[in-house]
Amino acid sequence: MKKIFIVFLIFIVSTVLMFSQATSGKVKMRGIVLDKDTGEPIKGVKVKLYSIKAQSGHNITPVTDSKGKWRSLYMRYGKWYFDFSKVGYAPRKIAVDYVFQNAKYVCFFQGDKYEVLKIEMQKIQGPALEQSIIKEIEEGNALLVGKQTKKAIKRFEKIIEKYKEREGIAIVNLYMGNCYSKLEEYEKAIEYFQKAILKYPKHKELILSVGNSYSNLKQTDKAMEWFKKLSDEDITNPDTLYNIGINFYNAMDYNRAVGYFNRAVEMKENFGEAYYQLGMTYVALNKITESVTALKKFMELAPESPNFTTADEIVKAFSNQ
Repeated sequence: MKKIFIVFLIFIVSTVLMFSQATSGKVKMRGIVLDKDTGEPIKGVKVKLYSIKAQSGHNITPVTDSKGKWRSLYMRYGKWYFDFSKVGYAPRKIAVDYVFQNAKYVCFFQGDKYEVLKIEMQKIQGPALEQSIIKEIEEGNALLVGKQTKKAIKRFEKIIEKYKEREGIAIVNLYMGNCYSKLEEYEKAIEYFQKAILKYPKHKELILSVGNSYSNLKQTDKAMEWFKKLSDEDITNPDTLYNIGINFYNAMDYNRAVGYFNRAVEMKENFGEAYYQLGMTYVALNKITESVTALKKFMELAPESPNFTTADEIVKAFSNQ
């Protein structure tokens, strides 16, 4: 029995080490999060980190202190996605590239170089909720993140009913919409997102969520109506960029589609299907060199994709011209 326990313990330790090593390195990430309107530091912002090279999230989620500061040590170099979230603020999702330069690691965000990453978050307009209510919402969101979606729905339903007289409680409909999106019940998700939009008409995440839901329902025209409410800078998720590109491609607006596919592969270097769609869009634009380059990259990244044969035939046909 003791021997079995020791083997089990070794397995657990080795698994943890394997996971931590996947995203480990010499990079030290530091940042500060400020209120966009007041410039004051925001305490309690969760910073989720995802490594593109490792294709894995980091096993530690930093939280900002009373000065709005956070840090994460021993990260690997390369491109990372950052997800900043705090109840009461519009979430921020960004991509950052850490490179070795001049004998130290520095990060590049939107083309600018930083040693300390400065992020501003917009407070959601409307009546503030008490800390006790915020804590209940965070507990419900933790269930959603933990893939306990149906339990999360029940928790949010109770919160909405319990505090229905509070005007600010409308934001909970965002989380309800996220739950139904997880369940792929997109019409129900739209219903809740739009309830929240009545109170927060300029909330960027809500606008994106409605657009993505219509896109998943293959209702291209309605999806584009919502996506057009946002600027390019508002969209920092490569999957969303890909979905928008698909919608423009289906509408035969190839010049706009190619821009979204290019941004998707810039942010997610191993995004095979985005390279495929980029290559096919270049085919539609009769840009042979660009299409071959994109399709070859797709074939390298996704050799088992059902689209591989089509890409291979196109590359061979253009190569024989």
